[in-house]
Amino acid sequence: MKKLFVVMDEVHSFLINHPVLRDSDERLMANIWSKAILPPHTLETISAKGLLEKLSEGKLPSYESISRCRRKLQELYPDLRGDKWYKRHKRADNIRRDIVT
Repeated sequence: MKKLFVVMDEVHSFLINHPVLRDSDERLMANIWSKAILPPHTLETISAKGLLEKLSEGKLPSYESISRCRRKLQELYPDLRGDKWYKRHKRADNIRRDIVT
């Protein structure tokens, strides 16, 4: 359980400091993973095998954990939502209005 709170804190920090990551779980994951492998490695020195080993050993947070934390944080803190969220909900409101009228 402690591990989940660490991931939640990391995701929260990235969403606050890098608004561009609010719309992309893949970019968010890449940033969190790159921070997790440093040090002793750099992005230039870690091999694909090394990255996969870290992932399989549980040394990197899973994509699912990162995505779930992002969704929960954006539910709790609307100011952390990305542009895509607002566009999607505006479109849904327009469709609802068209159906009613």
